Amino acid sequence: DVVNKRGVLATIPAAISATDTNIETINTSERDSNATTVHLLLNVRDRTHLARVMRRLRTLPETLKLARRG
Repeated sequence: DVVNKRGVLATIPAAISATDTNIETINTSERDSNATTVHLLLNVRDRTHLARVMRRLRTLPETLKLARRG
């Protein structure tokens, strides 16, 4: 979940790209006027790479909640 504000959907891919990660898909759904749920399908090399991506996303001030599925 991320803060629902202008520019957040540009910030997330930029942060992911900085970790040398490919984004397969991005899907969003607005939870309420303050938060949006973003589902990402990413290509990562291994668990270490995934951990680096997740750490990077957690540093974004727009990130409210981050979880891995699958």
